Amino acid sequence: MDDVTRVLLVRRTLKRCLFNKQSMLAKTLIVTLAFILLVGSSASRKQPRPTFIDLARAPAPLFDDPVWHGATDPFVVWNPGKRKWFMYYTQRRATMPNPNGVSWVHGSKIGIATSADGIEWAYLGTAKGDHDLSDPLAAKGLGPEPGVTWWAPCIVYHDRTFHMFVTLVDGIYSKWIGKRNIVHFSSSDGVTWKYINTCQLNSERVIDPMVYRIADTWYMVYKDEAAGSRTFRSESKDLIEWRNAQQTTNEGHQEAPFVFRWQDSYWMIVDALGDKGLRIYKSPNGVDQWEYNSTVLATSAGTRDKDNNVGHHPGIVVQSASGGREQCLLFYFTHQDRQTVLQVAELELGKDGQAFCNRDKYGQLR
Repeated sequence: MDDVTRVLLVRRTLKRCLFNKQSMLAKTLIVTLAFILLVGSSASRKQPRPTFIDLARAPAPLFDDPVWHGATDPFVVWNPGKRKWFMYYTQRRATMPNPNGVSWVHGSKIGIATSADGIEWAYLGTAKGDHDLSDPLAAKGLGPEPGVTWWAPCIVYHDRTFHMFVTLVDGIYSKWIGKRNIVHFSSSDGVTWKYINTCQLNSERVIDPMVYRIADTWYMVYKDEAAGSRTFRSESKDLIEWRNAQQTTNEGHQEAPFVFRWQDSYWMIVDALGDKGLRIYKSPNGVDQWEYNSTVLATSAGTRDKDNNVGHHPGIVVQSASGGREQCLLFYFTHQDRQTVLQVAELELGKDGQAFCNRDKYGQLR
């Protein structure tokens, strides 16, 4: 029975109770029935819970973009309306023939893959929307070839609405130049998006947003290339206006920050760039006082298929596992020359309080 039918039945029931000449017992039974119908209506609106991702069954690689073989910057989120996991990523043009410099890293769309169990992923296509999201190669007269570039999506699900914060580069360049801003879109289904606004942050050289909420305040961490490629944090009450930009750590030359709650603490993991792996910090409040904890995936020691390289641009999913423990899933990408694939491993906490990742603990060869 759908919600509309329930409401109509409740209305008829209450009307009978109020206007018909019935015994007190009958009226009591009718009101009880109305209450049951309303409770059923409320329960029917509950969002389906995410399915458990069984890391022991995860293949390596986890996903390879079938169009350009350049999937990077993974962000995994549960889509309750579709009852599936959605993986958003930067769709680099890795197999582009004869690229001019780093033009193959530009002109990218936002790819989407879906999975019922978080193990077997199917390519859905690319994010659709206005503001050039659907067609980054639309004629703009910018850069060495027409169009714009989309990088590093972050997805927030709030009040039954999806919000995407994503990097927009104002052209397709052969060098690491151009204006870079973080743009906000919203969506009802996680596939088709409507432009909301361009976030006013610390500079016009900002990339790799990650948005999270503590109490009644939203926070965005991001890389500010105009400030020595350091990680900055801005805050907002409404996901629209951002203020109070602050540097989060003393280290520079890092990108792709991701903040998450795990083991009763707040953590931030970042890409240290080059061959330095993923740095991990810990904070008592998730806002400041970030202290270095450890570095993971900094070597090429992995033995799984296409996982024998340094891990880049992390994404995190924390789920409840057996025994009530929290299991931390670490999504990342690895290079095979220009081509890249997405992988998943487990982030664990040692007895010494140091986070570590054994990428070979789980994972089957495709």
